[in-house]
Amino acid sequence: MEVESRSNGMVSSGEPVLAPEPDNSDLMVQVQQGDMTAYQELVRRYQKKVFRVISSYHRDAEDAMEVVQDTFLKMYTSRHTWERRRSFSAWLYRIAINASIDRYRREGRERTQSLEDVAESAVLKSVPRPRTPLDRLREGERRRILEDAIGRLPMRQREVISLRYFAEMRLEEIAEALGCPLGTVKSNLHKAVMAMKDLLEGQKEVLGHE
Repeated sequence: MEVESRSNGMVSSGEPVLAPEPDNSDLMVQVQQGDMTAYQELVRRYQKKVFRVISSYHRDAEDAMEVVQDTFLKMYTSRHTWERRRSFSAWLYRIAINASIDRYRREGRERTQSLEDVAESAVLKSVPRPRTPLDRLREGERRRILEDAIGRLPMRQREVISLRYFAEMRLEEIAEALGCPLGTVKSNLHKAVMAMKDLLEGQKEVLGHE
């Protein structure tokens, strides 16, 4: 039986009080001091989101993972360029975007847009998980249509949608990451949403939209 004790009006169950997790800025300060444990914790927190952002440029998973590795390596080697007054996530995603673009320039590939998780966003409705061979066939067709629609968006609109829905960044952080005014971010997000609605208007039956 657990015994509770009272002291100064406070109730204690005997359980140790856990210290709050350090925020990203505190961790980055530790990384700047050479703390590899803090570095590994930032990688753990951001690896999935960074992968999703990079996947908006690289459909091939292996290519995307290589760029993820490049991003976190650059994060460490450039750690002293980050300033605490800046948003850490905006700084990191700017590195990820630059790494993605640099890889395309080196390889001379056309940029494409992956929709691995875009169905979770506010732009597109979720696509049901396939359960039968017919479902999988329909899923492949839906994905092809959605990828084609995103692929037609101008690059800046792709960037904004990627950071907004994959990285779950606030509009102010996107503006900082892309180095553009907040109004430009809002305008591009609105244009992208409207363009997607127009591009998908004739595909409601395949996409399963009502």
